[in-house]
Amino acid sequence: MICPNCGSQNLLLQTVDETLTYAGQSLTLHGMELMQCQDCEEGVWAEASYRRYTEAQTALLRSVKGNVSEEIRRIRKKLKLTQTELAAKFGVGKVAFSRYERGETNPPAPVVKLLRLVDKHPELLAEI
Repeated sequence: MICPNCGSQNLLLQTVDETLTYAGQSLTLHGMELMQCQDCEEGVWAEASYRRYTEAQTALLRSVKGNVSEEIRRIRKKLKLTQTELAAKFGVGKVAFSRYERGETNPPAPVVKLLRLVDKHPELLAEI
C-alpha cells in the first residue's frame, strides 16, 4: 500500500483508540486499526475499522440530533400524504422521502426545517 498523501511506502499497521466528539458528546472506539505513514503521519483506516467508525459516527449524530427519519415519517403521516405526494410538494424526486425515512439518505437541512415548520403549522402546506 502507498500513502495517499505523500506516496511513501513506509506504512505501519497500528492499533489505536479513536474518540469521536459532536456537540459536547463523545464516543471512544477501542482497537481501531489503521495503516499510518511514517513519513507524513497520514492514516488510512482498515476496512473493518472504517465501517465501525462510520457506524459510530452515524449513531453519535442520531443521539445528538434525534432520528430525523422517524420524525419525517411521523410528519408525513400527520399530513396524510404518501411519500410521492410529499416529494412532489417539496420538488424532489419521487423516491426521496422513501430514502429519507429509511435512513439511506440524509435530507437537506432546508427540507427538514420546512417539514418542522409545516408540522407546527399544517395550514402552510397549501403554500408550498
